[in-house]
Amino acid sequence: MFTSHVIHTAIDQNWDMKGLKQVLVKILKSLEVNGYDALITLLDAQIKNQNLQSSSCIKAINSFVRNPKKTINQDDLANSISTYETDFDFIQEDIAKYRFQRIKYECFSVLHPWAYDLEQVDFKYILNNNINDKVISSLSTLSARVFWLSHFKCQTSVSADDFFQALRESWEITKCASAYEEHLPAYLQSAARHDYVYSISNNAQEICDLISQVTSDNAKFDTTTTQVKTYDGHFEGAPQIKQLPAGFSQTA
Repeated sequence: MFTSHVIHTAIDQNWDMKGLKQVLVKILKSLEVNGYDALITLLDAQIKNQNLQSSSCIKAINSFVRNPKKTINQDDLANSISTYETDFDFIQEDIAKYRFQRIKYECFSVLHPWAYDLEQVDFKYILNNNINDKVISSLSTLSARVFWLSHFKCQTSVSADDFFQALRESWEITKCASAYEEHLPAYLQSAARHDYVYSISNNAQEICDLISQVTSDNAKFDTTTTQVKTYDGHFEGAPQIKQLPAGFSQTA
């Protein structure tokens, strides 16, 4: 959560619980299980609470996106910082990015009003967009393939904003966050050169080159082939691993 887009998360998180509820209900019905009304009541209560939290956070964040001259105040963002387990500097940077891009504030005004209903979905119109073979054939290095499939899954192209956000996270995980800042001028030139879109069909070699910078010998380790623990914090649910699983080794 710490390295995700806070604003995107505030808008999209309410979909996760609604989707979980619908999938669970579908499974229970298929198994002909009875007596799960209490579970549905619990999930509905969680969804309602989650929607209220999201709406509150969107209202607070949106006031700064709507008014570019308004000073970003930490007290006004206290609820968002607590809800999304982030810090003021990170969410301030997130808001500043949207201000710089001049994205209309209406994009962040409301939650999606509709809900999942699997009973009304005609699955014959759902496409299984599996592009694994295309990614493997287009990108020449293992690191680039793992990076792309880990972050972008079924997309053959992504915005420069999303691509460099993923690249930045990789630099931070290697404990070489300063390297991202050093490369930033070149990244900006690259993004402008490609009209702020990266495609595995048109920009495969440059994508591989950019990712190789993160996974080269200059980095602490290759983030695409190494499982890591990103940070130690006071947040609930983020304890340190006390004992390494079989087959794993610990590196500095």
